[in-house]
Amino acid sequence: MHDPEEKATILVVDDSKIIRTLLSSIVKKLGQNFMMASDGNACIEIINAHRIDLLLLDINMSGKNGMEVLSYLRDHHFSIPVIMISGSNDIEQAVESLKMGAYDFLIKPVNPDKLAVTIKNVLAESELRKNFKLFSSAISQNPLSIVITDINGIVKYINPAFTSISGYTEKEVIGKTPSVLKSGKHSPAFYKNLWKTIRSGHIWKGELINKNKKGELFWELSTISPITGINNKISHFIGIKQDITENKKKQTELAASQMRFHDLADLLPQTIFEMDMQGMITFTNRMGFETFGYTKENLQKGVSSIQLFAPQDREKVQFNMQQRLKNLPFDNHEYTGLKKDGTSFPILVYTSRIVENGKLIGIRGIVLDISERKEAEAKLQELNKTLEQRVDERTKDLAISQQQIIQQEKLASIGQLAAGIAHEINNPLNFIKINFATQEENISDLLIILHEYRNFIKKIDNETLFHKELLKLTQLEHDLNLNTLLDDLPKIFTESQRGFERITTIINSMRNFAYKHAFEEKVLFDINKGIRDTLIIARNEYRYCADIETNLKELPLVPCNPEQLNQVILNLIINSAHAIVSQMKTSNGNIVINTWKDSCYVFCSIADDGPGIPPEIQEHIFEPFFTTKSPGQGTGLGLSISYDIIVNKHNGRLSVHCPKEGGTVFTIMLPIKQNKAINQP
Repeated sequence: MHDPEEKATILVVDDSKIIRTLLSSIVKKLGQNFMMASDGNACIEIINAHRIDLLLLDINMSGKNGMEVLSYLRDHHFSIPVIMISGSNDIEQAVESLKMGAYDFLIKPVNPDKLAVTIKNVLAESELRKNFKLFSSAISQNPLSIVITDINGIVKYINPAFTSISGYTEKEVIGKTPSVLKSGKHSPAFYKNLWKTIRSGHIWKGELINKNKKGELFWELSTISPITGINNKISHFIGIKQDITENKKKQTELAASQMRFHDLADLLPQTIFEMDMQGMITFTNRMGFETFGYTKENLQKGVSSIQLFAPQDREKVQFNMQQRLKNLPFDNHEYTGLKKDGTSFPILVYTSRIVENGKLIGIRGIVLDISERKEAEAKLQELNKTLEQRVDERTKDLAISQQQIIQQEKLASIGQLAAGIAHEINNPLNFIKINFATQEENISDLLIILHEYRNFIKKIDNETLFHKELLKLTQLEHDLNLNTLLDDLPKIFTESQRGFERITTIINSMRNFAYKHAFEEKVLFDINKGIRDTLIIARNEYRYCADIETNLKELPLVPCNPEQLNQVILNLIINSAHAIVSQMKTSNGNIVINTWKDSCYVFCSIADDGPGIPPEIQEHIFEPFFTTKSPGQGTGLGLSISYDIIVNKHNGRLSVHCPKEGGTVFTIMLPIKQNKAINQP
């Protein structure tokens, strides 16, 4: 398609110079460009080398004639319109040329007016054809899905993009309605409003959830327009639709990401904010609203970041904001914040630029309320604490952390050692048990034979032939106390079997106790089983000083780290045993272990009848390195580590109570569900 203002180029082909000149003058008067050729071969060379918009072609020429040129154009798919000119009025020749694609057939001498009109018509029609071809190509090659229906919604046309997106071919869709794409995600009222809009002559724009041939849902951004025909009445509708499924997925993912960001931001104990290029706050987290006293309604109406700072700091704030937007460094991040009620407080603000798709759109940052730090600094100044004191405090903290790590590693090593010992003992124990069972059967058989021998001896006791030998055997039985030995053998085997079972129980408990999960791993665990295993492991600590009583109710499995929980129970049992020993009683004390539950928590109490803990000491017992034992007798970390495991790592509670009648009761409280948190007093 050429510019309407651009002149057309018309090629005049005739073997007569006079006719070529005459026809070219007519073309020139019409305001068009012209070229001339004297024969068919020259004509073909020109149309292969130049853009020709119309061909005035003589039929009868030397060399290639007009019909041969016309055949060449057809065979080589040229779309140049052709007006055939002939010196004869041969009807068959005229009909044949028209069949071969000529636009018209004129007889010499050519009427100038008729030729001018014909040329104008040909050029106009050619332009229309080119436009139609262009528009058809634009629609068929358009990456957007295009569908045309009649006034009743019957599909009359779809482009290839429609097939690519929906999976339906022309044969499957033409003659039907677009309802084949319905997904069931829109209500009848939705479609009713759509049709009402376009039938009233208006354009409908919106998003549709459709279903392709495979049954998969996809999103489309649709524009449906009415097409008017004769008398300006609507004859058809055209829908242009863009597949926005991926965009929707990205929007959904972005919305989920933003929701996660907002949720995470709300969990932070510091203010998080974002602002636009004009300095207006566009987002803040829960702590931001709480810290500065504004509401979401205030934010929607508009809150300038400048009004969050004390007047004396606003010039510095504006300068630093410009520095940040220019990506230039600045040093001073400390300001005086201003709450909605006029209260001021010291803050630190750290910021970064917000860049989306390569475009700077604002600033985001974090606000730290440093009131406590300022108060601490003031107190430090008032108390004139030296640098050495602060270094000592930090050193102590590091020492505590180091000791806790050492203690945990030591327990882990002991657990590994216990697992190894259990494995090493179990193998020879299995051999002994098997051999013992075999020996028991052998002894049983020997006893049967021995009884038979004794019965036989009794029968020949009166015979004098072996009297001397029988006396010797009788004396030997007496010396060896054979009757007692025969009575004791079954008891020995029974007691030995109980010993084997005891060893097996201890080995299994050592294995359970030593099994190692990842440090942060939580699994469903039976607390009662952990208590039983721990009692077996700790038996040597309490067997000579305390009697154990257990009242273990049926409990649900709770999410926890079994090794850490067993470590706590072990610490508490050993502490109770040591407390009882410290009384130096002549008889055993008592350790009572109870478990129970309610709808949300499981409980375990470990009570002893030791000396108890004085009130002034109770508030310190969970502090690291606090101990009442003699130097070298304890690190003071057992209860602090136990507290950390129960409270910090398992969201539970570890409490101590000393009844008036004496003794100490430690109570463990654990949530049945892992995400259940307990507010500590």
